[in-house]
Amino acid sequence: MKSIIRISAFTFLLCFLFGSLQLLAQDTKKNEVFKVYGNCDMCKETMEGALKKKDGVLKKDWDKKTKMLTVTYDESKITLTQIKQKLADVGYDTDEIQAKDEVYNKLHKCCHYKRAKDKS
Repeated sequence: MKSIIRISAFTFLLCFLFGSLQLLAQDTKKNEVFKVYGNCDMCKETMEGALKKKDGVLKKDWDKKTKMLTVTYDESKITLTQIKQKLADVGYDTDEIQAKDEVYNKLHKCCHYKRAKDKS
C-alpha cells in the first residue's frame, strides 16, 4: 500500500513539474511586417544577410514590389528596434529608423532608393 502511495505521489510531482516547465518555456517567437526601402535583388540580399539567425532572426523575406519585410524572430534575443537598426546599419531606411547618409551613399548605384525627408 505504501508503495502505491509513493508511486502516486511521485507521478503527481512529475506531472506538476512538467506542467510548470511548460509555463516557463513560453513561445518567444514573434512575427512582424514593416516597410524597408530598397530597389532590387541586391538590396534584398544585403538586407536579409544583415539579419542573422545567431542574433535571433529566424526567418526573413523582403518583397521588392511592396518594400515590405516579413520577419520572424526570437524576442528573447533581439527586439524589433534592433532589427530595424541592423537594416539601417547596412544602408536601408525603415518606417522608423533612417540609415546614416554615409552608409546609404556607399550602397551600389542601383540600390539608391528615393529617401524620405529626415524625420528629425
